[in-house]
Amino acid sequence: MLETVYRNDHLPAAERYEWFCDLLRREFLPNAVTSEDAHDFRASVRHLDMGTTQICVLEYPSLHSRRTPKLVREQDLDMYWLFFNAHGRQTASSGRREVSLTSGELVLLDIGRPFEAWARPTGSMARTISVALPRESVSLPRRTLDRLVTTRLDCDTGTGALLASFLRRLVADTRSYGPHDGVRLGSVLTDLAVATLAHHGEAEDALPVEIRHRALLADIHSFIDRHLGTRQLTPEAIAAAHHISVRHLHRLFRERGTTVGEWIRHRRLERCRQDLLTPACAELTVQAIGARWGFGHASEFSRAFRGAYGVPPGAYRRHAGLEGREPGAT
Repeated sequence: MLETVYRNDHLPAAERYEWFCDLLRREFLPNAVTSEDAHDFRASVRHLDMGTTQICVLEYPSLHSRRTPKLVREQDLDMYWLFFNAHGRQTASSGRREVSLTSGELVLLDIGRPFEAWARPTGSMARTISVALPRESVSLPRRTLDRLVTTRLDCDTGTGALLASFLRRLVADTRSYGPHDGVRLGSVLTDLAVATLAHHGEAEDALPVEIRHRALLADIHSFIDRHLGTRQLTPEAIAAAHHISVRHLHRLFRERGTTVGEWIRHRRLERCRQDLLTPACAELTVQAIGARWGFGHASEFSRAFRGAYGVPPGAYRRHAGLEGREPGAT
């Protein structure tokens, strides 16, 4: 994916706040902003281009941001912001609604309406992750979305928890993704966002079947990743955890050109491969690494690893240590 990073710590303290305001006006959403820390406004901005979906990660001190009626008229955007408060305290208001957020909470904002937002760091910089969703990508009735705007959305359970976890992992590990992953991941993110909004708006029936299936599959993938070390990770256990039949589970994977067993083996092998390359796991034996991720026997692990990566796991680890890079890298 395409990531652009902006920082202002190289500038004199007196110039940092104006740099931030100018960046917002030129590259992002024009808002009227003020800050109690304008005298030394350290900030960083990361922009992730994921096709039709855009992500903006902001770190900054105190900030009051206003999307005024005048700004709305000047730049009429049919777009929503899904605003995840990663650190600090945030307050957002629009119309007669006002919502306060602590770390790990989510709110939906309508960019086509005036709103205000306040950031109050708790001991360090505030950090927010904003997802820009074009209106046409949110396949839910307008009245449902109107009920959800400027209300707190639960991120502790269900698709909300999955969405929050996906967002955190996505912005924390951008270097592991290739240039063509952005659109695919953007599609997954949009599906999770729409499914989360449908759940909170009690409008799951309004979701297209394909989005429901993709959101369900993302939830299943997350469940599998959390239980890779469990030998009891079977299709029956996965289906029961998601209240679907085993037959439906197999169909979801078959529609995407794989099987449940192949996916579990692929994810286990990838975790093993990462551990073999990680200095923190250097004291673990190859067999212990395999067992850690659900391979019951050393021979089973060795055969599967060789089949996937062309060499046994022990040779893979030795080669990486000698060469200082992954086997096969150029």
